Amino acid sequence: MATIIITDDGRNLLRDSMAGNSNPLIAYVALGTSNTSPTNSDHRLGNEIFRKQVTSYSNGVNAGEILINMYLSPTDAVGDNIQEVGFFGGSTASSTPNSGVLLARGLYNHSNKQSTESIQFQLDFSLS
Repeated sequence: MATIIITDDGRNLLRDSMAGNSNPLIAYVALGTSNTSPTNSDHRLGNEIFRKQVTSYSNGVNAGEILINMYLSPTDAVGDNIQEVGFFGGSTASSTPNSGVLLARGLYNHSNKQSTESIQFQLDFSLS
């Protein structure tokens, strides 16, 4: 996956959670078809086509590091052209497309996902 941008909305979500004003849990990963370069001011994916709950969280080896994972199974998103990935959180994040706060967005180039493929999407997020 290409470079992932941590959005301004994502930074604000983390800031607000430290003040006790929001739920910072990153709960969903979304896939889309837009290949527009990510920016800090992105609020959503360019064209979201698939969304799934985060599969696992684990602490990284460095202080302040967390690995957020989503497993795309062989039966998920079959036939889709995946060009972008977004990690969504906050109290409004749900299975509904474009819901929640976009913490991070990156480009990914994978055409015509097959029913014989599984893909692991991971955000290696660090506070350092």
